[in-house]
Amino acid sequence: MDRLKKNKTAYKHLQKTQKAQLYDGNTTKAFVTATYLYPPSKRRSGEENDEAFIVGVYSDEDPLNQIGKAYHLTLEGEKPKGILSLPKESPSLNEMPFVTEWSSYYLVTFPHTTRKSFSLVFEHINYGKKEMLFSKVAKYTESKKAF
Repeated sequence: MDRLKKNKTAYKHLQKTQKAQLYDGNTTKAFVTATYLYPPSKRRSGEENDEAFIVGVYSDEDPLNQIGKAYHLTLEGEKPKGILSLPKESPSLNEMPFVTEWSSYYLVTFPHTTRKSFSLVFEHINYGKKEMLFSKVAKYTESKKAF
């Protein structure tokens, strides 16, 4: 229990994290982790918050092949509103799962969606695309099946 209490925020982020890999044959060409930063409250002006993710990308290719260049992200078909590169020493990465020295990290924001569940798509023109499913509510509330 002490470990859980000490790492409560990290475990919370882990629940909102998905990963995907793009392959060329049997070789991994890119590995991505995306952590959904869901703020459940509205802004003071009554506007909804943007959908925000911290995205880590490892690519075995040229490090200049970044998100927005060779690799693309879309949320329900929408392009990002903003992509901010995060330095390795960024405080935003302190409690994120799967942070490594080999990946590049970004804060990626998308326009607000009213959907409770949605997909983030990671794509490269040569290696295809992978879909990562996220939810604003506990995933078991979206299913009518008994667990």
